[in-house]
Amino acid sequence: MAKLVRISNSKNLRFRLISLLYLLFVSLSIIQIPIEWLRINPKFTEYLNSTTSKTVSVIQIKSALDAVDQIDAEYTQQLGINEKTKTINEPTGYAVTDNFFIIEKKADFLFKKLVDLKNYFESLPQTNLKRKEFEKLFSQDLQNGLKNNKSFLWSEWKFKHTPATVVKTLLAELRLRLNLLNGAVELGSIGDKTDKIIMMAYNLDVLKPGDTATFVIAKKSETKVNFDLNGTVVNDYKWKGDTLFFIPKTTGQYNIEFNSKGVTDKLSITVIPAGFSDDKKDALQTFFVGKKASVKYTNVLKAEKVYCTCAEGTQISQSNATIDFTPQSPGWCAFQVSSSNGQLLLLDSLFVQDIPTPQIIVNGASGNKISYNRISQTKSISIVPFHPDVNNFGYNISKVSYTLIGLNRETKSTQSGKIDLSGIDIAKLKYILINEVEIKTTFKEIKLTQPLLIEIIKS
Repeated sequence: MAKLVRISNSKNLRFRLISLLYLLFVSLSIIQIPIEWLRINPKFTEYLNSTTSKTVSVIQIKSALDAVDQIDAEYTQQLGINEKTKTINEPTGYAVTDNFFIIEKKADFLFKKLVDLKNYFESLPQTNLKRKEFEKLFSQDLQNGLKNNKSFLWSEWKFKHTPATVVKTLLAELRLRLNLLNGAVELGSIGDKTDKIIMMAYNLDVLKPGDTATFVIAKKSETKVNFDLNGTVVNDYKWKGDTLFFIPKTTGQYNIEFNSKGVTDKLSITVIPAGFSDDKKDALQTFFVGKKASVKYTNVLKAEKVYCTCAEGTQISQSNATIDFTPQSPGWCAFQVSSSNGQLLLLDSLFVQDIPTPQIIVNGASGNKISYNRISQTKSISIVPFHPDVNNFGYNISKVSYTLIGLNRETKSTQSGKIDLSGIDIAKLKYILINEVEIKTTFKEIKLTQPLLIEIIKS
């Protein structure tokens, strides 16, 4: 196969139209910048950079192309290259982008070359086909500062807060537009390598049980795949067309081998323990000592052992990817879930709050007022400890200190939440002052010393 394919003049217009549609797709993708786009972005950049122009006849186009190459090289140098993976450092970060293009004003150098290019084509008659072609290819740039020579407007529109991997694609896309404007486009063989087994692979950086890694295979019918975990062959993958989805069920170091007619691609993927599922409905979930709670995780293998540092074995259970537990102590609580073969499936933690101090509710009272008629019938009042975040929690009143105002102001006490009013002249009672309440729970004792005054009203 020839290394380069020359596109004839008869097909050039069609190629340009397809390229423009592709650029539209790229632009729309960049608007949202989803995480999957950032992962596969380098592959698109590589493909865009595979197009070149054989002969550049317009000096301004050649100057702009050279400027793109220079800026690309300097920007990559500032980003730094990971020697192990041969990829740029911090591909999703934009600190280097802002510093390089905005603060150091490197974008101004590139913008000046585009202004020279614009001035050249504007000097041509309005009916000139090349001028019209330039205006179509660079319409967005013209609208965002190029038309009026506003470099700061164009620089911020193009590069401000733009992730590094997207900047690389934007430069490749600009290089493609300049080549299309020049004409005589050549497509390198990078898009059609016969010895390349894996055409695309993404979501390989951090995998947890239940996550999906994706591989697009060049020739599925000729490719054999082998997945190995600690010397044992596993089949945690499935095919859909020419795409292979790897969904690990457990943790460990997976070795993967693709073989196609003697050509081999090998890689390894480390799968780390998962964490609790981050459901939106559980985003504000809080945990208290003594309050039964549930947390969810990705269910890929049946759990053999579930352990946490804040609850005993009798207070914790697991079923259908849900852990039910009752915390016995406050603070950070670490969780582990293991499979039958001892593989760690989940490793996460959550914060358990101490038992909250309850409020005191007086049955039958409204606004700390209770009617004379009511207590005349009941001959008592009942107080109940309550907290809205821990309904039905075991708050047990062990002692109440109170004063009956309107009688002899004698301070009395009771060993429950019920204050007995039998044997007194209720007609003379004006207030009941709750001085102190002692509450026992399974985990600790709580003493409420804030006075509560209950008014007796006659109606």
